[in-house]
Amino acid sequence: MPNQITVPFYGSKLLIVEHNGEPFTPMKPVVEGIGLAWQSQLAKLSNNPKRWTVTKIVTVADDGRQRSLTCLPLRKLFGWLQTLSPNKVKPSIRDRVIRYQNECDDVLWQYWAAESRQPAPQEIEPPHQARLLMVMDRGYVVSNQLVENDAVVVSRGQIPALLREPGYFSVAELKAIAETSLDKIAELAEYTEQQF
Repeated sequence: MPNQITVPFYGSKLLIVEHNGEPFTPMKPVVEGIGLAWQSQLAKLSNNPKRWTVTKIVTVADDGRQRSLTCLPLRKLFGWLQTLSPNKVKPSIRDRVIRYQNECDDVLWQYWAAESRQPAPQEIEPPHQARLLMVMDRGYVVSNQLVENDAVVVSRGQIPALLREPGYFSVAELKAIAETSLDKIAELAEYTEQQF
C-alpha cells in the first residue's frame, strides 16, 4: 500500500500518495476544494490521459476501507491548475481558483519534500476579505497580488479630482499630501533655479 500524507489547505484535506517512488495527488479533493464539479473535471482528465498521466492508485481511506483514487503526478498539477480560467468560473469560487493556482502545488511539494509524517501544523486561516490587483493581457490574467484594503489604482490625471472629492481622504491624509507636494515643489523650484 503506498505511503500517503494528508495536507491541510484552506479548509480542505488534500493528499499526497507515493507511487513508484513519485508523489501523486488524488484529484477529487483538489477539484472539490476549489469548488468545481468533480465529474466534469474527471472527464477532462480522462479525455487526455497521456497528457496528464492519470493513474488509479488504491489507498486506505479514513474509514479503513480501500479506495481507488484518480491521481495526477504532483509534477503535472501546476499544468492542470493553469487550465482553469478564473474569468470563466462562478464569481463565488474565483478567489479559490486563484489561490489554488498560486499556492496549492507549492504547498503539496513542500510537504512531500519534507516527507512530513508528523501531525500537520495549524491550518492557515485565509483573510475574511482581501483585495487583489489583477493584471490582464488579451483576456488572460498575467499576474496578481494582494493589495491593502485602502489601495486605489488611478491614472495621474485623476489625482486632482480625487483630492477635491469630499470624504475620499481624511484631513490627516490631505495634510500629508499637501506637505509632500509643497516639499516637492520647493525641491523642483530650487533645482530649476540652479539650472538657469
